[in-house]
Amino acid sequence: MTDEDEIQIIYKKGIEAFRRGELQKASGLLLQVVETTEEDHHAWNALGVVFTKMGKYEDADVCFENALILDPSNEVYMRNRERNKGHIRRGIKDHLSSFQIPDFPDIKKPYTVIGITGAVILLIILALVLPPILNPLPQSATSGDTLVFADLSEDLVLIRNSDGPGLDKVKEFEITVNNQSLEVAGTGGRTLGNYAGATLAIPVDSLYPLSDENEVTFRVTAVFNDESYREVLSKTLTLPVIEEEPVIEELVFVPHDPLYKKGDVLINKENRTYMLVTDLFPDNQYRLEELTRSNDGNFIIQHGLARNGSMAEYESLFLKSAELPVPADLKFRPGTPYQAISIRTSGIEKNPLYVPGDLISRSPGLTNDVHVILGYDPATDEYATDQIHQYYTGEWGYRPGLKAEWMKRADLESTYPARISRIALSRIGIGKDSSPPGTEPVYRAGDIIARDRGVDAVQLLVLYYDPKTGEYGTDTIRRSFDGGWDRDGQDIPVLRSALERDFPYKVRNVDVSLVKIK
Repeated sequence: MTDEDEIQIIYKKGIEAFRRGELQKASGLLLQVVETTEEDHHAWNALGVVFTKMGKYEDADVCFENALILDPSNEVYMRNRERNKGHIRRGIKDHLSSFQIPDFPDIKKPYTVIGITGAVILLIILALVLPPILNPLPQSATSGDTLVFADLSEDLVLIRNSDGPGLDKVKEFEITVNNQSLEVAGTGGRTLGNYAGATLAIPVDSLYPLSDENEVTFRVTAVFNDESYREVLSKTLTLPVIEEEPVIEELVFVPHDPLYKKGDVLINKENRTYMLVTDLFPDNQYRLEELTRSNDGNFIIQHGLARNGSMAEYESLFLKSAELPVPADLKFRPGTPYQAISIRTSGIEKNPLYVPGDLISRSPGLTNDVHVILGYDPATDEYATDQIHQYYTGEWGYRPGLKAEWMKRADLESTYPARISRIALSRIGIGKDSSPPGTEPVYRAGDIIARDRGVDAVQLLVLYYDPKTGEYGTDTIRRSFDGGWDRDGQDIPVLRSALERDFPYKVRNVDVSLVKIK
């Protein structure tokens, strides 16, 4: 910020303080301006107005004189100085200094004392009588009130002269708006008449350029016949807020060259979900259906999940994964499995590295992040894969669920470059508590099993094994007083894998029919 900008800020603060009636603060701020920039005639004039309001008429006259030296033809400065001069009074000493006390050398001393006493009394009388005669008070101080009002109508500000006892001595009215003359406000030089009932109408539209946050302050000054003046109105009005009409911009339609076509299968870059393009609209939108992919590689359209989407948006979020054959009637139907069409370029890609049943990992010997290859789709060049874990016995293995994940061949082969083992898909269990398919159960009916070899260990009796559910039927068993065996008479099913893991110790085998139910 430059020094000139700082001076302008101080000047504005001085004007604002004057408007609020803070004369002492206003004079201090304006004095800073004229002391810094002596050639600012606006500041000299404003300081003169402040001094006049404070009753410092001699100081005000100096300010107006400086303003006129810098701008001699400014009529406002001239009128301000003339009005201020009406307040400057000659002191009693000035009036009395012209009188000569006669010297009477021949008068005797007693008569001299009497003469001096009389002269003093005469001077006192003259001091009381002469000032009002020689220098009477200005009409602005002796005239009664002049009633002037300002009101805001719909589109006009009306300033009315409503009479008053001092109106007969008013020569004219001067009006300012935010300390600007009405000529600046564009009223064509009109002013308020000095007769009762006179009204001045100012268009509201002409006041917006002069307003400060839609507020304007009107000051009406009465100029009397003796050129003295007095402010008769100071009122702040809030102008109506102008509501700008919204500009409606016409949208310019720019055709988009679609990247995908009907039948293209798209895959989300982040969550690997599938979408099918079923139509293209002229307003740059795709018609899309949500897809799921079965373990055999077929794509199935989901019911009630169709949507329209911006071409540009979906082209940024999705990549083309495959193509589905477009039906003869051009309609894709939910629930119908569709086999993808091969989009591979022959002779460029190599054959897949893995076959179904391969167990693959990020590095040889790493067994905590292992996937099993479930299948391969040459049409989309993708593997069907899932995580696989070891059973508690250390053998492979079980999958967390039945859902397969499809991955691009190049991505999977680069992420999992090590083949660590191979397993028949028929021997893969589903779930942590499953048992390896095709293997025989460890226990049979009549086996008594325990958690450990302790004497007080809880023992269970195996009643049977159900291969359909993979569960053992069990009951609690204990020795009887006669040396035989007793059980509670319950049939508690327990998963094969859980029982073989939690009760690994076989005590003996008994004939279930000989065990008494207690």
